[in-house]
Amino acid sequence: MGALISAVVLLLMPWTPACDALDALDVVRAEAWRRGDPDLLATVYAAGAGTADVARLAAWADRGLRVEGARTLRARCREHGQVVRVVERLGPATAVGPHGARRPLPQDGWDRRRISLDFEGGRWRIVTVS
Repeated sequence: MGALISAVVLLLMPWTPACDALDALDVVRAEAWRRGDPDLLATVYAAGAGTADVARLAAWADRGLRVEGARTLRARCREHGQVVRVVERLGPATAVGPHGARRPLPQDGWDRRRISLDFEGGRWRIVTVS
């Protein structure tokens, strides 16, 4: 819970460096998947962004599934104002069923992404991912 509180504090400060803001958004995102909470996940994204991610979590939650350990591992983050260029992948994660059955999820490879952030509505949010 301490990591989530620290992340929320970072997200409320407009002077938080973009890579730190992205790390904090990753903490909130992982918590949303752990809880199976699409509304919490939606707070990570700017208005109109992240709809596929939120819909995916809602579909999992409707089936009684949630994901533990869905943290992003980042090998590199370079800031260009509010745009970051990253090399990242999802770390080890486990799907947890409605009756407690656990199944490890496949590991993915490293991806290069360009992520635009904005300080919107009093907090940092993801605008685009490409």
